[in-house]
Amino acid sequence: MFLQILQLSVIVTAQVRAARLFSLCLVVFLVGCATSGTSVQIDKLETSAEKPRILIMTPDVKYFLLTVGGVPQPHAEWTEAARTNFAESLQDYTHEHQITAISLNQNDQLSDSEISYQKLYSAVGLSILNHHYGALKLPTKKRAFDWSLGPGINVVGNKYGADYALFSYYRDYQASGGRVAFSIIAALAGVAVAAGGEIGFASLVDLRTGDIVWFNKVSSGVGELREKENARLTVDSLLKNLPVK
Repeated sequence: MFLQILQLSVIVTAQVRAARLFSLCLVVFLVGCATSGTSVQIDKLETSAEKPRILIMTPDVKYFLLTVGGVPQPHAEWTEAARTNFAESLQDYTHEHQITAISLNQNDQLSDSEISYQKLYSAVGLSILNHHYGALKLPTKKRAFDWSLGPGINVVGNKYGADYALFSYYRDYQASGGRVAFSIIAALAGVAVAAGGEIGFASLVDLRTGDIVWFNKVSSGVGELREKENARLTVDSLLKNLPVK
């Protein structure tokens, strides 16, 4: 009996620690997403061709189920639906705004460098949320918006004949029933526990220099990507003020 109580205590303690860790991470990210905001380095796109060509990178979209212990578990079915709706909404957006776009989809065979830059962008984007919009300012950047993926990305631009690349990132953490109940109990005890949330941002990257010339973040709760209509609303919000005219 004592051993069972001890084991239960260890499990509960681990869940509380996991919940606190996830809550801290989510709060840090969502501080930057609390309100929508745009950072722009250019007023219009430049090209040597008739119209600027934008490479639409494979959207980095993932859905998670947040367990009672605060552990985000990948949810393949939700993610697939969200990715499909998001990609279709992006395509609709480019057509309606007459953007000369080259799209990479989930089934394309990406090169190692393309995969690496997609991962690099996700890391840089989260850094922008935390260090430019959030409270964790970097003393070397102060208030300047000065972020880049590096000039080596020009190999991607040369491959597709594109001037810019549009990167997008979206994460949705859906709370399980147990997680919702746990957050309510925790709130009654005076402890704040995250019960899910969203993180979303997009960027235009100059494929000649690697500089991020446009960045936009969206507010938490902007849309539900598993529903096609709401996915379009999310894309419209995410690409608000995109300098393509």
